[in-house]
Order: sequence, then structure tokens, then C-alpha cells
Amino acid sequence: MAKKKDVPNFGPLSGVKVVHSSMSIAGPFAAQFMAEFGADVIWIESPLSVDIARAPTGMQTEQDRRNQRSIALNIPSPEGKETFLQLIADADIFIEASKGGQFSKWGLTDEVLWEHNPALVIAHISGYGQDGIEEYVHRPSYDGTAQAYSCFMQLNGFPDRQPIPAFPFVGDFLTGLLTLSSVLAALHKAKETGQGESIDMAQFEAIMRCQLNYPMDDINLGKKPVREGTHSSFRAGVGVYKCKDGKDVYIFFVGAGVLLRGLSFLGLEYGSREFPEDIPVVLPNTPGGDLLEEKLVTYCASKSALEVDDELNKAGIPCSVIMDYQMALKDPHYQARKVFMDWNTIDGRTIKGVNVIPKLKNNPGRVWRGAPTIGMDNDDILSDIGYTKEKINELYVKKVIIKKELERTW
Repeated sequence: MAKKKDVPNFGPLSGVKVVHSSMSIAGPFAAQFMAEFGADVIWIESPLSVDIARAPTGMQTEQDRRNQRSIALNIPSPEGKETFLQLIADADIFIEASKGGQFSKWGLTDEVLWEHNPALVIAHISGYGQDGIEEYVHRPSYDGTAQAYSCFMQLNGFPDRQPIPAFPFVGDFLTGLLTLSSVLAALHKAKETGQGESIDMAQFEAIMRCQLNYPMDDINLGKKPVREGTHSSFRAGVGVYKCKDGKDVYIFFVGAGVLLRGLSFLGLEYGSREFPEDIPVVLPNTPGGDLLEEKLVTYCASKSALEVDDELNKAGIPCSVIMDYQMALKDPHYQARKVFMDWNTIDGRTIKGVNVIPKLKNNPGRVWRGAPTIGMDNDDILSDIGYTKEKINELYVKKVIIKKELERTW
């Protein structure tokens, strides 16, 4: 268990209090970054519904709930509302993820929250937003449905097959990152003015915002996107190539400098009719494109993936072996940059996962605590806001708060 005073002083967000009532990925991912950079992050879990991140067969909670303190609180109950409003009274940021309008339906509108904390930055994460067509606002949403509705899924897969979702849960992570940037920008302004902010983060809109030029090309030029599969549809020499040892590499033959060096490496003439000077890309299904593809396929088939990776990079051609996690764990550059780290779970076991990223030089983040069990910090969090032992026990009796440990298979 941990009180506020037990949260160590570190990172650029030390002293910032974040409360989040969210599950799965998007909301917790935004909160997790702040927890790893020093914020006191209180995770409100529902006593009625276990977060799907707590699946007993995986370690998502351990990776994406570390440094957080947990209270399992039934927010919409009368006592739960009272407790929730006291929790956010001195908070800087509150993040919730639910169907659009859920907190307003409970009587916890932005205005009610601001009555208790005028400078509070509020982020509402939902699939379809807090307003718009009512039928859509109240729809449930997960990563896959959001990718489908946002036009993102149409971009992924092979041109002659059904579209596929990008994995793992790209839409959720994009939504979490945009939420993070938004709440920190709003916090900067709130510190200056004393006036809070409310952010309406619709999952499908976050994903739409991260689609490069494809929406504009279709809307303005009528240029339909083509699913890429393993090779680019508009650049030769870009894609996945099979090597002699059966392993795959990804090669990116783009840019005048890369073409100048790469064509010479493959025995082709830069500045010839097939490869004119100053072109940034070689187009597929052209004499030059066909020749480049033929050369790359033949070259890769004659070498192991590690040989291709080494030789092309030494020649200044972007290339990488398609790594798996065990390869990454043994890779010298991963090791030199300490991409993986060990930390202890709440019950004292040592586990390995991804380190705090990105790295800050002057105020680095850190992991000071493993992921909490459900409601592990109820008593400490409530005593921090002035609740007596008797009051806390009363909430347990009424099941407004609970504590629970789940079985794990790892």
C-alpha cells in the first residue's frame, strides 16, 4: 500500500496529481506516461467490472499500470460520487474513458467537477465523442471498431484481400498519446490562468488525425488508397524481402542519396535512363522499378538476413531484420540503450519489461512500484483526503469500495 507521501520525488511531473477512471489501453496509457515521469497517479477501478487488462494469462497490467495507486470505487453510487469529488478536489488532471456522456449521466458534469476544482484538466475518452449524432455518441467502441470507422483499417492488409486491423491496438495507443499531449498542454494553461479545461477525445478522430495525406488525397484528388501488403504500391525497393536463411528483412530504397548509394551497391547505374538523377523514388512497374526489384530479390536470396542487414546499412541503405522479442533481448544496441529493465512486482517477484521511454537527461523517469492489485491502496488514498478508519470501513461494508486479488497463470 502507498500513501501520497510514499510517492518518490522524481521526474518532470513530480507534484502533479492525476486521477483516471479508465480501463484497457487508451486512458491508462496516457496516465502511465505521467506515472513514469513522477506524477502521483490514482487509478479508479470499478468494483463491478474487472479491467480487461487484468487478464490472468498476460502481463499487460504489470507493464502499463506500474507506479500507479489503485482504489476500487463505485463512482455512480451516492457515497462513491462524494468520495470521487473529494479525490479530484486537489487533482491537476482527471481522465475518464467510457461511452460518450456517461459522467454527465451520473450527474458528474464538467461544471460539477469545476465547482470542486476550478483548475482541473478533464479528458473524456470515448469511441465517438461527447456530442454529435446521439446514436453514435452512446455506441460502445474498442480498438478494432474504431479502426474500422476511422477509415484506418481500409489502409491495412493486402489489396486482393479483406482489410485487417493494425496490431497491437494502434488506435488505442494513438488515442492515449493524443490524450497525453492534450492534457499536458491544457495543464500548462491551467497553471497560468487557474481555469481548467475539458478535452473531448473521440477515439475515431484521434486515429483519423494520424493518417498522413491519405484523407486529403482521396477527398480532394479522388486518389483512392491502396493496401500495401508487404510491399509499397508506389515505391520500388520498399518492403519485406526473404533471405537465404528463411528470415525476412525490411528495406527502404527512398531518397536521392539512398538511390545514389544503393543502385551502385547493386551494380546499377544512377543517372541512367532507368534511374534518372535527382529522383527521390523509383516507381514500381517501370523498367527501372522492375530491375531494382529483381536485383534486391536476387541479392537477399543469396545472403542471410543478418548479412543483408549489415551490408546494406554499411552501404547507407535503410534496412532491418524483422526482429522478434527474443532477438531484441539479445541485441547489443537494445542492451546498450537499456530498452528492457527489471523491476519487482507488488508481491516481490522480479520481472522484465520495457523501460521508461523516452529517456530524459535532467529529470529522468523511473519505476518505483509494480502494478497494484484491485483496490490495494483504498485505505491510504482515502486517509490522504481525510477519511477516518470508521468511514473507510463503512464504505467497505456498503461495497462502495472493495479489495480483490486475481489469480494469475504466470
